[in-house]
Amino acid sequence: MVCRVVDGTLPRTITLPPRIGKLISKIIKPKLVNIIVNWIDKKDAKIFRNAKDSQYKFSLIYRGIGDQINDRTIKDECTGHGQVASLVLIKVQGSQKIFGGYSPIGFKFRPISFNDKNLYDHCTTDSFIFSFENDEDTRNMKISRVVNYRHAILEHYSTGFNFGHGSLCMRDRDLHVNNNYGNYENNLNTKIVYTIELIEIYIVVKL
Repeated sequence: MVCRVVDGTLPRTITLPPRIGKLISKIIKPKLVNIIVNWIDKKDAKIFRNAKDSQYKFSLIYRGIGDQINDRTIKDECTGHGQVASLVLIKVQGSQKIFGGYSPIGFKFRPISFNDKNLYDHCTTDSFIFSFENDEDTRNMKISRVVNYRHAILEHYSTGFNFGHGSLCMRDRDLHVNNNYGNYENNLNTKIVYTIELIEIYIVVKL
């Protein structure tokens, strides 16, 4: 599997706590991976994982930085992995804030079309979106789980990814977190449109 390293530098390898695996990231620190994995398993965020807990493998399939980030690039790099669990991490410009989302069915990328009717909703009960105040935040993190399962993941030519019709949505370098349609819990709702500084997308495999 080929990873896209847009900025031409090699990513650092982060060693995680036991029973999680390894995640290559320039956005978050290892302690946050433990929280995300607990969310995937629907456990309390701060529970320490032990030998009985599930293991996960994270494979980086896309990394984009700055002006090279756009919807087409993400679709080109991430299409073809099938209906597999995916994790997206986003660092925004002018802030230490980090956003992300987990989809157990991936983002279902199709060939780009410029027909407004080419819109697809995908159902899942286990997707969620989240935020951290910075790359080490273990106190003020927020999670919003899907509540309208029929509109968990939207697929459309005009977005790189779209949780819940705008609950967490990328349009080129713009990141919208508005939840106007109430398809996810309302914990992250904001009218701010962020600019994406760095984005990473992973395939997540339960071992």
